[in-house]
Amino acid sequence: MSEKSNHSVVNWKTCLLSLIIGLILFAGLVLIVGTAGLNEFPTQENLTVQLTIIPAPTVTPVSIVAETDKPSLEIRYVSPEGFTIGAFVQVANTQGAGLKFRSESGTGSDVTFIGMDGDLFKIIDGPDDKSGYSWWKLQGGEDGQLIGWAAADYLSLTAPAADQMN
Repeated sequence: MSEKSNHSVVNWKTCLLSLIIGLILFAGLVLIVGTAGLNEFPTQENLTVQLTIIPAPTVTPVSIVAETDKPSLEIRYVSPEGFTIGAFVQVANTQGAGLKFRSESGTGSDVTFIGMDGDLFKIIDGPDDKSGYSWWKLQGGEDGQLIGWAAADYLSLTAPAADQMN
């Protein structure tokens, strides 16, 4: 004969207490794991920076210009006829009357000498537009003492002879 006992091996109070303790432990574990994950984000204390330097494929030459070696920029005016300072011209189209060279640009200034058709001159200044003409200051190709202003209408661009290029 067997006798049944009213008492079970595990008491329901013990089961309930075990369940509550298990839930508390589970919640604590979730809390610990959750805050541990937040510590993995970079902060100033544990931030690491990596810099990769890629060398240039070629060396670039550097030129150092001394104060005395600075290049100068010269801008020259060139007329539609090709006249510019330094160019050579000759007197033309005067029908034998010659071209009046003047002390200043303009028809009102004094005539210093008369150049004849074919005479060679070097442009040394100009242009200056006065009295309805474009004026250029010229210096004699053969005689450097001949200097005066002449109207461009009676000049033509030319190349000097080799012995006159000074």
